[in-house]
Amino acid sequence: MPSYELLYFDARGRVEDARFLFALAGVEYKDIRFTEEEWPISFKSKALYGVVPNLTVDGKTLSMTLAISNYLAREFGYYGKSNWESAQIDVITNALHELIGLYYTHVLGENEDAKAETLKKFTPRVESYGVAMEKGLKENNDGDGYLVGNSLTLADIAFFNAYSEILTLKPDALDNAPKLKALMGRVSANEKIAEWIKKRPKTQY
Repeated sequence: MPSYELLYFDARGRVEDARFLFALAGVEYKDIRFTEEEWPISFKSKALYGVVPNLTVDGKTLSMTLAISNYLAREFGYYGKSNWESAQIDVITNALHELIGLYYTHVLGENEDAKAETLKKFTPRVESYGVAMEKGLKENNDGDGYLVGNSLTLADIAFFNAYSEILTLKPDALDNAPKLKALMGRVSANEKIAEWIKKRPKTQY
């Protein structure tokens, strides 16, 4: 069994998809967390590309959020059952990565004018991407299963993680997407997902 270390701030943030994947796979890893104050002093110079998250596997390190999530999803069997399914997962996770980036830019921003501009971009994209994902979900087993294929994949995990945050800013984000709203419930009801949510450190973001 490989040795895994995950390096990130003491937050859910962009790396929570990876933590959910570890939980689902039942794979042990070292969850290395640090504060914003510790980052420039003790961690930034060591981080690959000078950014986090970083995933170290048997001494070899990966950087960048999507690369890490995609790698773990492949390793643990949550990246689809064909190249086409993997590509569909990529479409969804890339869209969600954009949305959650806008979300964090807004909620963590300090300049009110900049935050307002970000919100102008965020709101219509949440709506248009939500419509696209609801349509895709309905076209897959009438919307009563998962976003891609017939089992839980990274797409569902990324959707659940992103919208768990997005709904705190835009509570009506899924009001016109009943199938996606039901999917949130199915993912949260997964025993291993629920167990991780219960025991994970409590953080603001």
